[in-house]
Amino acid sequence: MGTPIVITEQEFEKGKDLFTSRSPYNWLVSSPSEASVVAGIRSSGTRIAVLGTERYRGPLYEALAENAKGSPALIVRYGVGFDGIDVAQCKAHGIFLCITPGALDESVAEHTIALLLSLARNIPYCHEEFLKGRFTRRTGFELSGKRLGLVGFGNIAKRVAEIASLGLRMRVIAYGRTPLEQKAAKEGLGPSEYLSRYHLEAYYTDFETFAKNLEILSLLLPVTSETTQFLNRDRINALPQGSYLVNTGRGKLVDEEALYDALSSGYLAGAALDVFTQEPYVPASADKDLRKLGNLVLTPHIASDTKEANRNMQEMILRNIDAFLAGEFHKLTQAPTINT
Repeated sequence: MGTPIVITEQEFEKGKDLFTSRSPYNWLVSSPSEASVVAGIRSSGTRIAVLGTERYRGPLYEALAENAKGSPALIVRYGVGFDGIDVAQCKAHGIFLCITPGALDESVAEHTIALLLSLARNIPYCHEEFLKGRFTRRTGFELSGKRLGLVGFGNIAKRVAEIASLGLRMRVIAYGRTPLEQKAAKEGLGPSEYLSRYHLEAYYTDFETFAKNLEILSLLLPVTSETTQFLNRDRINALPQGSYLVNTGRGKLVDEEALYDALSSGYLAGAALDVFTQEPYVPASADKDLRKLGNLVLTPHIASDTKEANRNMQEMILRNIDAFLAGEFHKLTQAPTINT
């Protein structure tokens, strides 16, 4: 038997062929609950776990540390976010935390554009009407010339800006906390060069000014204590009436009750969501169920779920495990806030 590694079920199924072809490892498949993962860790003696998006609060870290017996342990997240992992407990227990950055950038960017097009041309609504035997038309709008506002401007947002600007002739602006001059200087560019390189008309650090200049808002932020419910009632009200929202970042970025109110009242014309506060989706309250609204496009967190992105993530996971077991910690693709 090879080195035991506990892996959550959904993540294993996505990479089963590749994972099982790696004979040095004995993959122990677990349900995503913390109790199940911990049971697998304790029974196998492993110090390595590959996890999805479930929230892990405490016993996981203790179990890995106990098995490691003073040596490092490893958590590998299947994806780019690590909001389900307690970073402080990783540090306290000597656990490396790895993610798979860059592996899904293209897939998430493409899905963001797909949701934009679905909103603009009412594709889900017309499809459902067609299946019901009705040849119902609903007038859409062109994306060309529309102002797309990107909140967060990492690699995925940069690719969205490129497709939207060059492919759809949209006017793209971005919002972030870091001043433009500082972002540009980091890449050895002047502010105007930075805007040109990344297909932006403007970059703002003031949300209200940014919000006034957009017609469609795209959220591409990670979830942190500072960005949880970033799009709250006040920020929704700062958006122009009749604007649209696309969220392929994280569900917890949005106050879903406030979003429901804005959509049901018609203040926002529509929204497309791939991520939700609770997944599978559970409405904030029975009378504010987003699924009851007709101006929404909903997908079940599939933006990164493509053959290509999954293969990229699986390859990166295996490289991280290989490097960890070889003691080559400098090769690990670590979450940026971890310094174990």
